Amino acid sequence: MSPLKSFASLLRFVQFLKVNLKEKNFSSSSHKTQKEKHLKEQTFQRKKETNTMGDELDDWGLSAEQLDLLEKDAIRQISARNSSSHHANSSPLPNRAASYPNSPSNPTSHQSRIDRAGPCSPSQFRQPDITRNNGERPNVRVRLFPHSSGVIAASFPYNQVLVDAFRKIPKATWNRQERLWTFPLSSLQAAEEVLSSISSAQIEVNKFEPLVQRALIAASSVKDLRDLYDRMPSHIESKLLPFQREGVRFALHHGGRALIADEMGLGKTLQAIAIAACLNDTWPVLVISPSSLRLHWASAIQQWLNIPLSDILVVMPQSGGSNRLGFRLVYSNS
Repeated sequence: MSPLKSFASLLRFVQFLKVNLKEKNFSSSSHKTQKEKHLKEQTFQRKKETNTMGDELDDWGLSAEQLDLLEKDAIRQISARNSSSHHANSSPLPNRAASYPNSPSNPTSHQSRIDRAGPCSPSQFRQPDITRNNGERPNVRVRLFPHSSGVIAASFPYNQVLVDAFRKIPKATWNRQERLWTFPLSSLQAAEEVLSSISSAQIEVNKFEPLVQRALIAASSVKDLRDLYDRMPSHIESKLLPFQREGVRFALHHGGRALIADEMGLGKTLQAIAIAACLNDTWPVLVISPSSLRLHWASAIQQWLNIPLSDILVVMPQSGGSNRLGFRLVYSNS
């Protein structure tokens, strides 16, 4: 049978199923109308045309909407065959079994045939950090980066081999909330050695640049000064909001070396003054600011720390400037 006739037969069979389905729904009425008789006549005619295909009706179990989709699909296929009829001789014949999704020779679900859904490959859902090499060992990428808590964090797609490896890294812990493995900087070298020893997978680790490693080592070598938090004057601590207190503790935890990157208007100046108050044993304090904010900083320091005006030096250009607040001015040579 030619491809065009195959799709035509499928179309007639779908139309037969639709008529039969309508007959079943219509026959529940208690009155035999002329329309019911007409439908029965159409059903009989369709059954003669489709021969034994009607015997498979019970196996389909399709709704009217699904039959409409099949009918539209058959019509589309016939139209496509007509438009490319000059290529019919060279086109491969369609698989008869594929035309009937629930036939014994083709157990494919009829729902997938109706929905025209394309095949889904597991590779479409594979995480991007895992690749395959022609069926060989998988490539897994491990991303190392500094964590806000001061440790090293590792992120990678789930791989049981990697999980077992990280359990061997000294002081490595699983952060359930952020779904990360973390370990101290002192375990970085051990972590690289453990990951490089894995033989069942090809592990790609984005190692830190030497400059970053030196910065991390310098940051980890500073002393934790959070015990100095209580040195903060109570009148300052009482004015801090919770996020500002956390910012002060963060800076002290890193030896006072921190970058406060809050938005404008959230009190970065007060946080910096609070940190300086905790570190008063290491004074004097040098504040570098835009020229337009020099007096603002001097006023804030005098207000919150109650420092005598004569102890606050403000560097001004040689041409001079206003000193209405009474600060001690120091002129630069530039």
